Amino acid sequence: MTGPEDPLHGRGGGEGDAPPASDPAASMSLLTRLLANPLDTGYTSYEGPEAADGREPTRLLVLLLAALLGFTSIVAVRSLRVADRADVVGELLDHAQSQQALISSLDGDVQSLSTRIRGYDAASAASVSDDPALAVATSTAEVAGPGLVVTLSDGSDAAVLARGLSGAVRDQDLNVVVNALWSAGAEAIAVNGVRIGPGTFIRTAGSVMLIDIEPIRSPYEVQAIGDANALSVALVRGATGDYLSSAQSLTGMTMTTAGSRELVLGARDPRATRYAVPADAPSGG
Repeated sequence: MTGPEDPLHGRGGGEGDAPPASDPAASMSLLTRLLANPLDTGYTSYEGPEAADGREPTRLLVLLLAALLGFTSIVAVRSLRVADRADVVGELLDHAQSQQALISSLDGDVQSLSTRIRGYDAASAASVSDDPALAVATSTAEVAGPGLVVTLSDGSDAAVLARGLSGAVRDQDLNVVVNALWSAGAEAIAVNGVRIGPGTFIRTAGSVMLIDIEPIRSPYEVQAIGDANALSVALVRGATGDYLSSAQSLTGMTMTTAGSRELVLGARDPRATRYAVPADAPSGG
């Protein structure tokens, strides 16, 4: 006989009827997968029909813009590299014509100025020849008359040479004497026969004394036409006298003066300016 049913185990009350127990680590592995990769592996690769329809026009627009940009770049590069031959030739021709016109204008100015210069030269020569006083002032006429002769010579004093000084007359010494004679009223001056004019310079080049480009040597004879007394006084008074006295004591040079009843100073070569002219064209044949 079968006994009454067990309220706890139900009918049949055997151990084989109980459900199997679950693994507690299985739930932990599920949580780990959810935390490490919350999205499904196929979620990112899935595209719905709405996304595909929205991306297609964008791709087409980008393709068109890229093609347009490439075509524009090609056209711009070709236009920069390949110049129009006709435009280049035209520009060069215009430039050459403008330069030719400028040269012609400058040629005319040169001819006009040359004509004016020749006219001034002719007028200047005529005025000098017509005015004796101007000819004397410019040293282009011979002058004769009483005057003063000043002689400057290099020193040979042994004491001066022992101090390392050469004892030679310097160009500044001659300049001081000539300027003092002009200031005292000299009408004409010559040094060693070389006429002194308005543009004449006296300078030392190395060991040689030059008047312009003509060398002169000691003793230096300065001839001045004018009042001999006034000229000699000008050399011993004031700053000029102090300078010449110091120069004689310092360098050992010597200076003497003597009056003359008749001095003749030759005219200075005017060195007329000459202009180059084009040579005649050779005849053909």
